[in-house]
Amino acid sequence: MSDGEKITLKGGTLSVPDHPIIPFIEGDGTGPDIWAASVRVFDAAVAKAYGGRRKIVWREVLAGEKAFNVTGEWLPEITLDMFREFL
Repeated sequence: MSDGEKITLKGGTLSVPDHPIIPFIEGDGTGPDIWAASVRVFDAAVAKAYGGRRKIVWREVLAGEKAFNVTGEWLPEITLDMFREFL
């Protein structure tokens, strides 16, 4: 499932679907290099732990220089909204 699903909070307990959407900020400077290496480790760990049944759907949100170049804001409200929406 490429679109993924939201993690929800039900009765004080997190409900994590098999394909949760997780927002991420790539970062500035060495951030893109670190993210490229890290996401491979995260994905491999999830695949190993769940036998390929679960997979994180990563959704980039903007912050820092990339956000400023696109939106004129260093930390756009939409970025904060995405973290609120996707826990």
